[in-house]
Amino acid sequence: MEMVEQLRKSSVQIANGGGHGAGIAWDANGTVVTNAHVLRGKALRVIDADGRTAAARVVRRDEDRDLAVLETSLPLHPVSLADSAAVKPGQIVLAVGNPLGKAGAVSMGMIHSVGPLDFGPRRSWIQADVHLAPGNSGGLLANAEGQVIGINTMIFHGLGLAIPSNEAQLFVRGESDRVRLGLELIRVREGLVVVGIERGSLAERAKVRIGDILHGTPNDLRDLLEARAA
Repeated sequence: MEMVEQLRKSSVQIANGGGHGAGIAWDANGTVVTNAHVLRGKALRVIDADGRTAAARVVRRDEDRDLAVLETSLPLHPVSLADSAAVKPGQIVLAVGNPLGKAGAVSMGMIHSVGPLDFGPRRSWIQADVHLAPGNSGGLLANAEGQVIGINTMIFHGLGLAIPSNEAQLFVRGESDRVRLGLELIRVREGLVVVGIERGSLAERAKVRIGDILHGTPNDLRDLLEARAA
């Protein structure tokens, strides 16, 4: 199918010195999006669907979000993005990556659910019943129209988990960069109890103490701490 071939052309390999992960050609100017955990080595190289290779530079990386943006000199075939907020259970999806070193491998599945899990970043993971293996990390998850809806990241209880494309798009633009508060919190009926404070963090500079109870949204909390630390 022509659509599948287009998706394969938009999928790249990322050689990290210890193996190959996957990446997504985000635009025609050499921007590649992948998972942060794919970038284990220092001498990173990108290999496109035609076998051309070039060095890659890390532009942005966030271990907590498990997202990274690379820049390469290769001319790329960019993907078409869909609104991941519109993804629904039951939709057919295609995953493209390099499982076990097989470049451009494609698997088909179905959206199982969309929502947060009890670990890691509090994002609405796209959970799909699609076959993934080592080498799929950082690769694309597309809908039946060939539009990318997510970045395949890991397997959890037999399901593939993908970071929504909307979140990745904000990350590429730099619109989701966060201020590190340096707080470890536990939710109780009264609010959020501070149980840990990172040394040198914004929270420490704002003189937050263990046992303090905080109220409000994360954005409210950030604004309050920035004002107190100023």
